Amino acid sequence: MRGVLLGLLLLCSCATEKLPRPQLPTEFSMNERAGRGGWLMVTLHLESGEDLPFLVDTGTSDTVIDKSLAPTLGKALGPAIFQSWGVKETNSSYAAPTLYLGGARLVTGDRIFSYDCKQMSSAAGHPVMGILGMDVLKHYCIQLDFAAGKMRFLDAERADKKIWGKAFPIVPLNSRDPRPAVGENLLGAHGPHSLIDSGCDADGWLMPQFFRQWTNQAVPAAKGEARSPAGMFDGEKYPLVSLRAQDVESDGIGIRFLARHLVTLNFPNRTMYLQRQSIGPLPDPRLKTTRMEPLDNLIMAVILEDVASAQSELSKIERSDASQFATSVARKLVATLDDTPKPAPADLPPEVVEVPLGDVHPELAEVGWLKPAANRIPLNGEIESPLLDSGKIYATGLFAHAPSRYVYDLRGQWKTLRGEAGLHTAFQPYAYGIIFVIKTDGKEVFRSSVVRGSELVRYDVDLTGVKTLELIVDQAAEQNGGNWGLWLDPILSR
Repeated sequence: MRGVLLGLLLLCSCATEKLPRPQLPTEFSMNERAGRGGWLMVTLHLESGEDLPFLVDTGTSDTVIDKSLAPTLGKALGPAIFQSWGVKETNSSYAAPTLYLGGARLVTGDRIFSYDCKQMSSAAGHPVMGILGMDVLKHYCIQLDFAAGKMRFLDAERADKKIWGKAFPIVPLNSRDPRPAVGENLLGAHGPHSLIDSGCDADGWLMPQFFRQWTNQAVPAAKGEARSPAGMFDGEKYPLVSLRAQDVESDGIGIRFLARHLVTLNFPNRTMYLQRQSIGPLPDPRLKTTRMEPLDNLIMAVILEDVASAQSELSKIERSDASQFATSVARKLVATLDDTPKPAPADLPPEVVEVPLGDVHPELAEVGWLKPAANRIPLNGEIESPLLDSGKIYATGLFAHAPSRYVYDLRGQWKTLRGEAGLHTAFQPYAYGIIFVIKTDGKEVFRSSVVRGSELVRYDVDLTGVKTLELIVDQAAEQNGGNWGLWLDPILSR
């Protein structure tokens, strides 16, 4: 679940002795959601051969194992105090068991620590039986290739470093905390150390003073969280970065941000390498969206709010063999970057006999999540594409996450409203359900049944003499999760 932060620090941990040369595990396939809204998991084995799903966490100082397995570890060596985001917890330490990854025996510390992993298992949606921490990871050069879905353990002395990308020195987080950090943060500031935290499944977090700067340019999201079209790291722009405020002594970089790169963590030589592979975040495989391939480059320019690049990409599409519909969608998307005020429907000249509601100004617009948007999806951390997608793409429409309301001044000048409505494709499997309602001059003239899944509703409303038009989306249940409603191609006609 996005934004889950681990970052366990064993308070008695410290820097250790010279590292032995370990046996290297083979290459592994990553779990599907690693860096795409979920944690990176590996399957460890005890000498008994039992499979144990462990979370790979560079933000945790020491390896821990679920307390249900403590009876197999022998006599406890003593208590151990953990601290996670200011909360201290006492557990027990045990002599470290032999751990294998694939056929390779891992280099471990002398001890392993018990921990209750039930909450992590619940958040992940699958069993988590432990955390593979820095007491083990520090012995290895690990490459995370999210584009290929591979995790590799490399011989750093023999590996070809040409494709590894830019090098960033790994330093201790601070004088009391040896966990790995770099001297950059996701606001673009150099100097404050950011914890390299693969146990944070979001992009990362900022200390309060930096978060306040961030929210001046970001899109508000959940409480204590913000999203921005313009995250920065080492002078490069990163769109759709989602960060939280954390009242701790450092900033942090999570696995969702790292997943935009080929990441090589050469812990023995204290260097992180990043080779960028993706402009935006990698899509969560559970959130299915419809792709319009000719628009890929234009979509990224729109996300970056780069008007010149968007107009250039539109010109290329208009000169290409792209379909008339794809070209129309492209024009509407580029137009969303133009802040010229739109006219109200009542102010359009008589010769305009048909107009999409997305092309006119509402008197009121409010939505239950993110912000109102016409002819696109607003910038957000869940769905990278701005396309109006309800199983197929629509050129015009309104984003209307429940509860939402759009009000238009018609002044009796229009005859009909026709169109469709439905849920965004990505959230069709998860939405609790919505109801679409249309009112004219305060009177309800259309009410849909409860819409869930891929169901679409159609409406054809008489507007003769109507002065005020209202489009409403209500939630159908107490829960409001996933209710990304869309008014699709709503067209006013004379």
